[in-house]
Amino acid sequence: MRALFDQAAWLAARQHGRIGWAQLVELGVDRRRIQRWVGDGRLRRVHHGVYALGHTAPSLRGGYMAAVLACGPTAALSHRAAAHLLGLVRGAVPPPEVTVPTRAGRKRPGIVIHRARTVHRLDLATFDDIPVTIVPRILLDIAPTTEPTQLTRACHEAWVRHGTTPRHVEACIARNPTKPGARRLRTALGREVTLSELEDGFLALLREHALPAPQTNVSRHGDKVDCHWPQLDLTIELHSFRYHATRAAFETDLARRRRSRHLAFSYGDVFERPADTIAEILRAMRAAAAR
Repeated sequence: MRALFDQAAWLAARQHGRIGWAQLVELGVDRRRIQRWVGDGRLRRVHHGVYALGHTAPSLRGGYMAAVLACGPTAALSHRAAAHLLGLVRGAVPPPEVTVPTRAGRKRPGIVIHRARTVHRLDLATFDDIPVTIVPRILLDIAPTTEPTQLTRACHEAWVRHGTTPRHVEACIARNPTKPGARRLRTALGREVTLSELEDGFLALLREHALPAPQTNVSRHGDKVDCHWPQLDLTIELHSFRYHATRAAFETDLARRRRSRHLAFSYGDVFERPADTIAEILRAMRAAAAR
């Protein structure tokens, strides 16, 4: 019946072109019809019991959704795959990693399955309609196997992209007291970090002129600031277009920085006009010391 296929296509479209056997059965599609659709190419098998329908071209989201569907209704994308999907880590696309309750699911070729005794309901969410573990749980899962600097950067991306704070991470650790990685994650949350070529260049410029190093990427009066010298009560922001999706957001942030009366330097200030930048920093430091 055409209506059944249209219903299946609608559901698959919401799931990045992927649909599971159990979902087809729930829609009222019987075994013989599923086999007929596979035979005539309307369904293309991507995992045991999971099919591509409509959006048959390979895609990151489609591949990750198929992996979750293959591991059952209690499964969630997790670990480095989830970290990559949510923008916490960069680099090559990781293979699908899925967390399931201990007794759920079987081995699936091409999918890394993590079995957990329990997965707390507060550790589960969806991202672009894909079941995932939440950001703090992702950080906790990847902490044991992630190099410290990369873990620190992942924590920063979690804050910038998803508003994840140490309080959220501590709540997740409390829900999962037996999971390894808590100490490494707490260390990463507390590390001073440099997260861009601009920040690295700015700190190198300070070292070149024997100026004191600031604290970097710290909270100040409720805002995240790039560089702060607590002994001088001096804050400097580094101006980048990276986290501004629109011109309006870019202009709004500029206005906020002007109202804060912080010094703000751009890529050009650091790499193209370093002498002028150092002179301005020295004036600000002298004025701050005199206050």
